[in-house]
Amino acid sequence: MEVKFSGGGERKHCLRRWPKMEVKLKNREIDQGLGLVKPFLAKGLPVKLSFAIAKTIRRLKDIVEVLIEERKKLVDQHQLTDIEGNAVADEAGNIQFASPSKFADDFNELMKQENEVDVHQIDYEKLTKMKDKDGRLIQPSPEELEGLLLLQMITEPEPEEKEEEEE
Repeated sequence: MEVKFSGGGERKHCLRRWPKMEVKLKNREIDQGLGLVKPFLAKGLPVKLSFAIAKTIRRLKDIVEVLIEERKKLVDQHQLTDIEGNAVADEAGNIQFASPSKFADDFNELMKQENEVDVHQIDYEKLTKMKDKDGRLIQPSPEELEGLLLLQMITEPEPEEKEEEEE
């Protein structure tokens, strides 16, 4: 994982509480992470936290739009068509592919592509001590936490160095 600090102290309007970091995210991580994080925003989060997460999500949505377009191109390229050029589907309405393995290979290649994205990062310890608008501790579900981790929005605490005991 490559991480570069990109915020600097020059912009006073920047969210100082949560640094913005440039990270590399694969399309698969973005796709999965966004789906897991969206419910977290509906929890009545503090304004600064909600704003930081929403800004990151907006940046990632631009990538997802391109991803969806490319996914559609792959489906069009690999789908079976009838004599009239219409897509062939099974009884359940699922599109059939001329070569499912070739489609899967191309799709996996698309999902492996990396993007450099600025994300606001949140200290895990601070997150677990924050309260929502009703004064309750914010407790992300395991799925929401997984989404935040996939999107590299959580900074984990540095492991404390153990002092060696002298004998």
